[in-house]
Amino acid sequence: MEVAEVMNRRVEYIDPEASVLEAIEKIVNRRIRSVVVKPRDERDTYGVITVRDIVYKCLSKNLDPRKIKVEEICSKPLINVDKNASVEHVLSLMEKFNIARVFVKEGEKIVGVVSLMDIMAAYLTRRLL
Repeated sequence: MEVAEVMNRRVEYIDPEASVLEAIEKIVNRRIRSVVVKPRDERDTYGVITVRDIVYKCLSKNLDPRKIKVEEICSKPLINVDKNASVEHVLSLMEKFNIARVFVKEGEKIVGVVSLMDIMAAYLTRRLL
């Protein structure tokens, strides 16, 4: 099965200079678990800020999310695959890097994200058919 069959096409972005509070608002309001951090310039790479990043790198350390920038706690580089990659390959990356999501690219553009939950939902749907 290819990643394009199970990926979620709803990807949210945030500027690297945005505050962690802005990321929290976006994550809570849209009921998502991560936001892609845009590159600062053409030499920079995409990153990701997750619920875990916010909780463990900011809130649990009593840092003020209004004063901390997204780029200070996001993870870079983004782990990504081509949209034609196999789900098995994505699972091996998730296990190797101990991550819950892998982003999907078409050329240089991010077109989706595959999470552990997406893979489980796809398995359940196909198993029931």
